[in-house]
Amino acid sequence: MELERSTEKECCRLAAGPATAEFGYGFNTVQDPVWTLSQVLLATGGRFICGAPEANFRAISTDTRTLEPGDLFVALSGERFDGQEFVKEAIRKGAAGVIVSSMVEEKLPVPVIMVADPLEALGDLAAYRRASMPNLQVIAITGSSGKTTVKEMCAAILKEEYNVLKTEGNLNNLIGMPLTLLRVDACHDVAVLEMGMNRPGEIARMTEIADPDIACIVNIQSAHLAGLHSIDGVARAKGELFRGGKSWGKFCVNMDDKRVRALARSCSQEQITFGRARNAFVRATHVRNMGEEGMLFTLHVGGEKVRITIHSLGEHNIGNALAAAAMAHAAGVKAEQIAQGLMNFTPYDKRLQMETIGGLRIINDCYNANPASMLAALETVRAMKKSKKSVAILGDMLELGETSDSAHRRLGETTACKAFDYLFAYGQFSRKVVEGALDARMTMKQAKQMENKEDIVEAIVKLIALGELASGDLVLVKGSRGMRMETIIEQFRNRL
Repeated sequence: MELERSTEKECCRLAAGPATAEFGYGFNTVQDPVWTLSQVLLATGGRFICGAPEANFRAISTDTRTLEPGDLFVALSGERFDGQEFVKEAIRKGAAGVIVSSMVEEKLPVPVIMVADPLEALGDLAAYRRASMPNLQVIAITGSSGKTTVKEMCAAILKEEYNVLKTEGNLNNLIGMPLTLLRVDACHDVAVLEMGMNRPGEIARMTEIADPDIACIVNIQSAHLAGLHSIDGVARAKGELFRGGKSWGKFCVNMDDKRVRALARSCSQEQITFGRARNAFVRATHVRNMGEEGMLFTLHVGGEKVRITIHSLGEHNIGNALAAAAMAHAAGVKAEQIAQGLMNFTPYDKRLQMETIGGLRIINDCYNANPASMLAALETVRAMKKSKKSVAILGDMLELGETSDSAHRRLGETTACKAFDYLFAYGQFSRKVVEGALDARMTMKQAKQMENKEDIVEAIVKLIALGELASGDLVLVKGSRGMRMETIIEQFRNRL
């Protein structure tokens, strides 16, 4: 026992030692970073329980399914799992150390570090990693809708000039964002980080971890109301990105969103404005909707202008492109390179992606949904429709709290008002969607509540057989991530 205490003191002494030229803040500058035990203790303030004080770790892992030999396993816990129960499995798979929140029952063959909260420790490790890269530009993006598209557009632009690390998939929460930042190494010039949340304080913590140089709130809309209660609550939570920003940072401000403007008004940081407003620094003029070909417009960056086409459906994507352009300008990219990056951008997975199945033009927008993104998708299809017929297959919009019933009824009304020929609603709130559509003069033949996805597919097959739907007609499939509406498209591939 006395030996363990003295070893712990020695590790803490090593952790507090000066950084060397080779390691900067203690990190190797090669592409595959190596953590030492002393660095982990310094970053997390954890207590060294047992193991070899000279231990090194290849990388940080929170999942035994993807853990590789040499990783440091952080035993996170949630509502449905206790990461500490996976410690032995992690060691069997080759973990070189573990971070836990309580004493383990038996002495383990690898270093054990105890912390008050493993999730906080994960963030602390990412913050330490970010601090070790003083030349790295960090761009942080949040918003109610479109933030993933903006992130991808921004990364597409920056790749023209820089080596870019970006958030992959939906790794945008208090686990995913730190894990993304932990991947940064000396070859990266810029990290583009997406920040999502569903309760107060989460954006503030991610901002603390990432310490962004450039920050953008894309928009503020009615989303995650179950945890935030009102759009004012959404604004306060999203505003944590600006409130936590460093004084010499740059804020990209959406001039078309009054709540974003209000948040920025009290900030002293340099601001790059964007939007359709005439006084925006980055703006679009002479907009032309080219249907399936995308959007044509003139991009203005200050006094420079370039005529470009983006291969993204819908006018709302112009706003996304302007947000990305503003951040790229803040990062030092010239207008011509911004334009080239936007023209090279291809839509991200399950975001208004089009494919032809059985002659029908299927629009896959299944990644997520809230009232604003539903409206944008419905308007995009309406603008493309021309002489064709259109079908909306809509799943629930989740996490809207007490506004769920009214929001889904309005969704049905909007679908009818956008002149859709058929509406199939699926999910817990499907009855409300259909009620709204019927109130807006859709007929019971046109608007139907569906019990399961297979019935939706059968209904489409029947409409084709009856000649009600033909080649070139448009079918929008959209819903919140938890509804997994893309499985309907998979069934279309097998049936049409």
